[in-house]
Amino acid sequence: MTTPTDRLRESAAAPPMTPERWRAVDAILQAALACEPARRESVVAAACGNDEALRREVESLLAAHVDDADEFLERPAAQLLGVPEVPPLAARLARALEGRYVLEHEIARGGMATVHLARDLRHGRRVAIKVLRDEIAAAIGAERFLAEIRVTASLQHPHILPLFDSGGADGVLWYAMPFVEGETLRSRLTREGPLPVAESLRLAREIADALDHAHARGVVHRDIKPENVLLQHGHALVADFGIALALEQAGVDRVTRTGVAIGTPQYMAPEQAAGERALDARVDVYALGAVLHEMLSGESPYAAASRRAAVRRLMYEPPSSLATQRPDVAPYVDVALRRALAALPEDRFPSAADFASALTTPSGGTPAGAPSAAGA
Repeated sequence: MTTPTDRLRESAAAPPMTPERWRAVDAILQAALACEPARRESVVAAACGNDEALRREVESLLAAHVDDADEFLERPAAQLLGVPEVPPLAARLARALEGRYVLEHEIARGGMATVHLARDLRHGRRVAIKVLRDEIAAAIGAERFLAEIRVTASLQHPHILPLFDSGGADGVLWYAMPFVEGETLRSRLTREGPLPVAESLRLAREIADALDHAHARGVVHRDIKPENVLLQHGHALVADFGIALALEQAGVDRVTRTGVAIGTPQYMAPEQAAGERALDARVDVYALGAVLHEMLSGESPYAAASRRAAVRRLMYEPPSSLATQRPDVAPYVDVALRRALAALPEDRFPSAADFASALTTPSGGTPAGAPSAAGA
C-alpha cells in the first residue's frame, strides 16, 4: 500500500527540490487547497503549465493531504521531501542586499509586496525597497520581473517615481526607489475626503503629464489608482510602472492562484476588465478619469461592495454626473471627465495629454468630436 509519505518521496525523484522550487510547489499547493475540491485539478494544471514534474509534485502533496490530513499537517511537507528549511523572507532579503543596502524597518505591507526603509551604503541615502511576496515572485519569475521593471528605469520625468535599482536572488524579487517623505493619494483621500477642485485638477494634469511621457515611449501603466500616486510637497509622483505588465505577462491563472487580483475594478477600463490583452494608452486615460472623479466626489465612479459588483457596474452603468454632487465643478470639467470614462475606447480622449488639455480651459473641455455629457 502506498502511503502519503511514499508519494511525497516519489515526487522527490523529480528535479532536485531546491528552496526556490519548493516555494513554487507550496504556492500552487496552497492555491489548490483554497479551492473547491472539484476545481483543484484545473488550478494545478493551469499553474504548472508544461512542467510535468512540478505537477506530479503538487498532486502528490494534495493526495497526501486528502488521505492523511493529520500526518500531513503534523509533519511539514518540505521536511518529508528532504528540502532544506527556507529562511524567512526578511532574512533572505537582507542576504540578497548585503553590501549594498542595510534594512532598517518595514514601512508598508500590501497584498502583493512589502516595503522596507533601507540605507543605500554606496550613496549614503535612504531608499524604499519593495519586495514581492514569495507567491507572487514564484508566479512571475525573476527573468520576466527584471525585464519589465526595467521600463521604469527608462522613464525620467518629474512626476514619475524613479527606479534606483532592482534584483533577484534566493527567490527574492525586489526594487529600490527614493524614500518619499509624504503620503499616497489614497491616504489623503481617506483622511480628508473630496479635495478642492483646483488641487484635484492640478494633480490630474500632473499625472496625465507623467502618463503621456510614458505612453510616448510605449509604456502603459495599467494600474493607475490612488495607491500608486505618491504626494510629495503637494505634487504627484506616479509609482509602479511595469508591475502590472509583469503580472499580466505571467498569466492571469498563475497570478490569481496566489490570491492577488490583477488590476483594481474601480479604475479598470471595461476592455481591461474583460481580459483583453491588446491594451493601449486609453486604459490609463480611463483610470485617471476614475481617480479624478474620486478626488472631486470622494468615491470612485464605480464603487461597490465587491470586485464582481464593481466590474458589473463599470460594464453596464454609465458614469454619473458630478453636477449634483459638486456644484463648484465647472460643466466643461464634467464633460471632459465623462468622456475619459466612456465605455468604448474610441469615445475617450486618444491621449492623456488631450485629457489634461480638456481640464485646463473651457474651450479644451469639448474638443471636436467629443460626445455630449448625455452621450458619454
